Amino acid sequence: MRLAPELTSQILSYLGCVREEPSVRYLNRLIRAYIRHVPWESVSRIVKQQTTSAIELCPRWPDEFWQEALEYGTGGTCFENNLAFFTLLNELGFDGYLTINDMENPACHTASIITLKGQKYLADVTIPIQCALPIYTNQITRRSNEFHHYTIRPESNYRYAVERSHHPKRRIFTLVDVPIPLEDYRHAVQEDYEETGYFLDRVVIVKVIEGRLWCFSSVDTPFKLEGFDKNSKQEVILERNSLAKSLSENFGIDEDKITLALLYKNVI
Repeated sequence: MRLAPELTSQILSYLGCVREEPSVRYLNRLIRAYIRHVPWESVSRIVKQQTTSAIELCPRWPDEFWQEALEYGTGGTCFENNLAFFTLLNELGFDGYLTINDMENPACHTASIITLKGQKYLADVTIPIQCALPIYTNQITRRSNEFHHYTIRPESNYRYAVERSHHPKRRIFTLVDVPIPLEDYRHAVQEDYEETGYFLDRVVIVKVIEGRLWCFSSVDTPFKLEGFDKNSKQEVILERNSLAKSLSENFGIDEDKITLALLYKNVI
């Protein structure tokens, strides 16, 4: 999959980045910018599923994904989100591949593996993991940033435990370091729009804003925003009658899109 040069330039401007030669420093800069501009959210997917006549027409491939991000402030959940980021990285000269990994359920979480000077790095903008993490087959990776101490622990058969420190659930997911052919990945994106797809039953939004990871889920009542950093948690209670407006103002997502998603899920 390719992005048009003009669209790539618009995306970089949106992220507040410029084109550079591929490097770990540049990859980290792109990750940090991405998770502060592109939310992990189900709003756009719920609206697309509910307004599209056939499942095979639902997937928002990178071109559509990015056009909507620029126009509406949307993002997506992991299958579309990591594909959009990986496609951007390809346009910027990075090499790598996509993976489909295990959480509580098998094959339910995706991530990119980027190779720089023969070294593999995990790049996952959908948890989100806030930096690129080197992957070693015979030793443990430990990296820290303002949110977590991260660990990648080799297990067996190309499998790695990916862990974080400041969270009640320490293990994030199991990385399965096996390249997924693009056609197989595309099939998984489409399957995620079936009734069994992930997060289509609720409105969820996650985004890094002013140094905190802010989260919303429509299944948690009373409705609230939760903001986390390494040392503390903040809560902001939201009123049902102004829920879409409050979420739009906080996350920068088009209010009409949020309203539709909330209506489709019978939240408002």
